[in-house]
Amino acid sequence: MRRMLVLGLALAVTILGAGIASAADVVIYAALDKKTIDEIADAFKQATGLTAEVALQIEQAGTIASRIQTEAANPRADIFIGGNSSIHDSAAKGGFLAKYVSPEVARAKIEQKYLDPDGFWSGWYLGALAVLVNEKRFQAELAPKGIKLPATWDDLLNPAYKGEVIAANPATTGGAVIFIATQIFRLRSEDKGFQYIADLHKNVTQYTPGANGSIPLVAQGQAIAGIAWGHDLIRQKRAENLPVAVIFPKDDGYEIGAVSIIKGAPHLSAAQKFVDFILTPKPMEINAKNGLRYPVRGGVTMPEGVPAFESLQFVNYDQGRVAANLDAWKKRWTQITGK
Repeated sequence: MRRMLVLGLALAVTILGAGIASAADVVIYAALDKKTIDEIADAFKQATGLTAEVALQIEQAGTIASRIQTEAANPRADIFIGGNSSIHDSAAKGGFLAKYVSPEVARAKIEQKYLDPDGFWSGWYLGALAVLVNEKRFQAELAPKGIKLPATWDDLLNPAYKGEVIAANPATTGGAVIFIATQIFRLRSEDKGFQYIADLHKNVTQYTPGANGSIPLVAQGQAIAGIAWGHDLIRQKRAENLPVAVIFPKDDGYEIGAVSIIKGAPHLSAAQKFVDFILTPKPMEINAKNGLRYPVRGGVTMPEGVPAFESLQFVNYDQGRVAANLDAWKKRWTQITGK
């Protein structure tokens, strides 16, 4: 009897808990590092008097998008922040985001190429892909063969890297989608881009669910090379003194980190105020300081030692084409890799 009472009480708490709205003014799902989103939430309260609860903080933006889809009939959060715009765009096309164009866009003079033309998401930071190389293993195993540090994406196709490259899975992270798109755009052909993916697959030992999964593995020497976001790589290298070289290849790809409002958001007005706030200098300064991510508006200084965004060489990236072909490209990647 006592056991049944305990189970009954537990069930009641579960049911009540599921139906209780958050006491916060806005609830956030974040694909950002914890320090950055926590500081942004604090700054939002200081600026507006409204409280923000970070209900979910995880690196994989694709996982967050899946959760938003699962909860669509009864949304539990208001804001989806972080992760590249292709993930937000896919969520918008699925009917899971609410349209909102902040007046801060015009005030900040944010370029249209960093914004959703349909108004479902706003870009607020930028990040560039990078190659990381385990310096000790490279010097011991590849340098004696006359091989130089990779300067281009094609350098990773060298048979010397067979079983020594770690990449990411586009099913779970937008960074891998951007990597695929980068190859297509630089080679000016879908077929040539996917031929590159097939050739690289011969050298890949592992595909990680997160865009930065290669960082600890390469640093530990489990592979010689990997692909990750440059800002996260530089940040972790500094913080943990990682023995890796950081390389921004020619014809690089970049992400537009986005923020969006979830359709059916329980706190719509506060969510709109949060988007307004994200496009102001303060959160971009926090993001630059902690995450080393580039702001989309001027007047925000990047930390010392981070290469200027303008100094990197990028492909002619077509965001609209990526959005239109996202599902097809993921399917083709799976057919090639078997993942």
